[in-house]
Amino acid sequence: MKTKLPMLLGTALMVTPTQALAQDDADAPETTRLALDRMVISAGTEKVAIDTPQAVSTLDQDDIDQVQATTIGDLLEGMPGVNVQGGVGQLGQGFNIRGMGTAIGDSDNRILLTVDGVTKFYEQYRMGALFTEPELYKRIEVLRGPASSTLYGAGALAGVVNFTTKDASDFLDDGDPLAVRLKAATETNAQAHTLSGIVAVQPTEGVELLGSYNYRRTDDYKSGNGDTVAASATLSDSWLVKGRVAIGGNKKHAIGASYQDWISDAPQVYDQISAATGAALMRRRVHDKTAVLGYVNDFDGSKIFNVEAQVAYSLSKVHQTETTFLGPLAYSDFSYESWQAKVQNTSEFAMGGDWTTFLILGGQWSEQKRRNPRVALNGTVTPGAGTHPEGDMSRYGLFGQLEIVWSDKLTITPGVRVDWTDLTPGDTVVGGTTLTDKVKDSGVSPKLAALYNFTPWFGLFGSVARTVRMPNIDEIFTRSATRPNNPDLRPEKSDNVEVGFTFSFDDMLGKGDHFRAKTTLFQNDVKDLIVNVTAAAGTPYFQNINRSRFKGLEVEAEYGMGGFFARGNASFIDGKNRLTGDYLNTVPANDYRLTLGYADAASGLSGGWTGEFAERQDKVTTGAFASAGSGLPTPGYTVHNLFFAFKPQSGAARGFEFRIAMDNVFDKHYRRHLSSLAAEGQSFKFTVANTF
Repeated sequence: MKTKLPMLLGTALMVTPTQALAQDDADAPETTRLALDRMVISAGTEKVAIDTPQAVSTLDQDDIDQVQATTIGDLLEGMPGVNVQGGVGQLGQGFNIRGMGTAIGDSDNRILLTVDGVTKFYEQYRMGALFTEPELYKRIEVLRGPASSTLYGAGALAGVVNFTTKDASDFLDDGDPLAVRLKAATETNAQAHTLSGIVAVQPTEGVELLGSYNYRRTDDYKSGNGDTVAASATLSDSWLVKGRVAIGGNKKHAIGASYQDWISDAPQVYDQISAATGAALMRRRVHDKTAVLGYVNDFDGSKIFNVEAQVAYSLSKVHQTETTFLGPLAYSDFSYESWQAKVQNTSEFAMGGDWTTFLILGGQWSEQKRRNPRVALNGTVTPGAGTHPEGDMSRYGLFGQLEIVWSDKLTITPGVRVDWTDLTPGDTVVGGTTLTDKVKDSGVSPKLAALYNFTPWFGLFGSVARTVRMPNIDEIFTRSATRPNNPDLRPEKSDNVEVGFTFSFDDMLGKGDHFRAKTTLFQNDVKDLIVNVTAAAGTPYFQNINRSRFKGLEVEAEYGMGGFFARGNASFIDGKNRLTGDYLNTVPANDYRLTLGYADAASGLSGGWTGEFAERQDKVTTGAFASAGSGLPTPGYTVHNLFFAFKPQSGAARGFEFRIAMDNVFDKHYRRHLSSLAAEGQSFKFTVANTF
């Protein structure tokens, strides 16, 4: 998709993508490979982002390193339509895509979060949704919209976020038996410091091993007005071991395994979402584990069989002690534990002429256990609070997706998924009542997506998708002495329509320049949206809102010429209860991001400026949880950030990396609309790393 265009779209540089640009070694040294030209590996068969018939954004290792993130939210905030809700620290963040995510008291699994293909989920009042370390990952892909449900699971009404951990091959050059990477980082505002070490080994051809350890400590940071922001500190240790063995020397026939562990154990504010419980401290040990055993086999290049399979174990657990200010409890545990399995096969069929068809068929299974045992000071064990009820959930899913490709012009992607859930209550006792309701649900989620390139520089794409999300343990079994649970909740049903267009120009304003743009409009009508509507006695904790609508526009584009690059995005989202006309309080402010920079491939020097611009968001509805943040209006704001890096690609200094960043240059005091707490004030960040 390349053509010369001496003058067109001159104003388009006002909106450009957030991902860093990488140098394309296949072209001339001054040619810049743009983010929309990157391969997308999690939307079916591999294809570049601009040719994927849905909205998708990717972060690679350079992007992740440039952010110098403390939390996963720091990485995701820069993507169009993606926001962080709730807290600002590692223990308090929830996530939001296109206006759907965690509102205080609501469920969070309208977004599927996966780590190396393993679904992660955690839900505890006054805590976040995902506990992990940014340094573990080399790639993040965000698939926006419910069409992603086909391959990943029922209920991805908002989308899917896929995290990929580092591999030994990322650090080993051909023939190298050993590589060691050491990294240190610091930040002035929160007195933060991070240490990271990686050892990659290739003891013999076809065998790769990796070990990684990360140490992170920060104090509570200060906002732009100088106030210390509670619940923003971090104390965590994490490690990853990972191995892969090619069978018979075939790298596409292999067994792989990985295990990662993340621990935070320190006194902290009880409410990690909004710090509303004040300065009283308690102690939490937060422990997250993910183990994966995988197998791939392309059957020596077979067109019919290309199998991927994995079994996995996941545990997210919070152990609370010293909570006497909440009542006579010595300690309590909150946990989600699951076993998961997935298998899929990709077949390729030549249809004659320029037609090719790919067929993906697969199945998934998971068994999740939610527990909340509590021990009183007298040693009495009680089975969980009604506001965190115990229970088990079994899930089964079958899916199929076709990708019909004609030349480089047309891609048609129909797909369907069928899911079943089986919920069984645990031993939770509330008001003398032990729950006995067992709930079974099922849902069918079909979709159809297509992209057509009318010319080498202009394409249109669109999709229609119906996605069903079944209620989870929390929504079905949560109750109190005055409010019953609701076993009659209906599954949520999403009918989503998307349309968009792409531009792709080379040599537009001068020889060797590149311009890419992708714009998506969407409307998502959700029937029976599950929310915690009211705190009135006698009303169920969770109820269905019969009709709600989310709609919006996302734009991302980028330009590169020589070493100069411009990138950014914009998103505009609206959400309403269509029966009452009330605004839904999970909708972010309209925002824009723009980056201007320069990268010199010969020296490895790069630097630039990023601006974040948000409009006032006053389309809110007051209610029981309005004080938590998203139910309160927020003014607009502008934040400026500067960055600089030195990362030689050749010579004796190859492997060395030095980064400086100045965030919030003018020490602006502001709060992102979906956050409950003020954002960080001015801060300098420094990173030094070297690979030996």
